Amino acid sequence: MADPLSVLGAAAAAAQLAEQAVSVVRLLSSLYGKIQEAPELTQTRLAHVEQLRSVSDLIEKTKSLQTSEVHAILIACLGTTEDLNKILVSVSPGSKGLLKRTLQSAKAVHRDDRILILLDRIEKQKSLLALCIHQIDA
Repeated sequence: MADPLSVLGAAAAAAQLAEQAVSVVRLLSSLYGKIQEAPELTQTRLAHVEQLRSVSDLIEKTKSLQTSEVHAILIACLGTTEDLNKILVSVSPGSKGLLKRTLQSAKAVHRDDRILILLDRIEKQKSLLALCIHQIDA
């Protein structure tokens, strides 16, 4: 039987991660959705964030998946999505004037490398989480 604190921690981390993932998806969609032909790679990475949110929801609802190992991975994922969310909030154009939107777009391009690094990290963490879940189910 799993440690009750691990179960509670995993459930809470899963809920927080799902929340962060939703925010990241919204911000990425807003940021790259304004570009008519957003790179296919960005769309793929956005799909990874959406999948991570789905997995987080599953973990939150399934007690057998709420282990200390899953909790540790979820905490790492949460940190990465929070970092990504902060960057995306800082570069999102919102409903500002044309000059401010232009400056925000330039800022987004400047931070694009960091955004891509964080999205890659999320994809790797999602894969690690899937592997851990597979081991639990086996």
